[in-house]
Amino acid sequence: MDDIEKYCAEHTSPPNEALNAIYRSIALHTVNPNMSSTPYQGVLLQLFAQIAEPSIAVEIGSYAGYGAVCIARGMPAGGQLHVVEANEEYEEIIRQHFRMAGVESHLHLHIGQALDILPTLPDGIGLAFVDADKTQYDKYYQLLVPKMRPGGLIILDNMLWYGRVTTEAETQLRCDRATRTIQQLNRYITADHRVDNILLPIRDGLMICRVVGGKDISHEENDRI
Repeated sequence: MDDIEKYCAEHTSPPNEALNAIYRSIALHTVNPNMSSTPYQGVLLQLFAQIAEPSIAVEIGSYAGYGAVCIARGMPAGGQLHVVEANEEYEEIIRQHFRMAGVESHLHLHIGQALDILPTLPDGIGLAFVDADKTQYDKYYQLLVPKMRPGGLIILDNMLWYGRVTTEAETQLRCDRATRTIQQLNRYITADHRVDNILLPIRDGLMICRVVGGKDISHEENDRI
């Protein structure tokens, strides 16, 4: 963490005891704790949920549930958070962390592939957070947009992909598939009239999209993604 990041974290609302305990649990009991949302990012997710006040929210790719817990903490009473996680080994730890935070009433946990589960989720989603298989990000986005309520937020993590997105166009063929997918999706979203968007250099890049409706971009552009 550089000095600016440290300064920002020091001047951001700190997590409570339950979130601290969850973050320690992830560090102690998971193989790749760096895959979890950080406390700093968690505050931002909670704030977005508090602003959007979604009655229905979705997280695609939960890992051990820290980000999902933060979203749930920001949701209104009675809100439903549909958490989609492909790895069944994380089911119990996600449930445990929701219990630790006292937000288990919000949780609707789906274990399986997001491309199969997303079409079955209800419409009217007010907030969606995507942090799963990067090579499928374009497909997740296309499935989510029609299910969002007007004004709903789609947040995609890792949209700077360790800086690899700045690879020059002539070398893209040598990029890995995830890098190409994220590069193409960043361009697509910026041209998509259904959303207003901003790409923030927070952690590994957060793309924030507000769904406003309107026509999709051309079929030709759509075919290139």
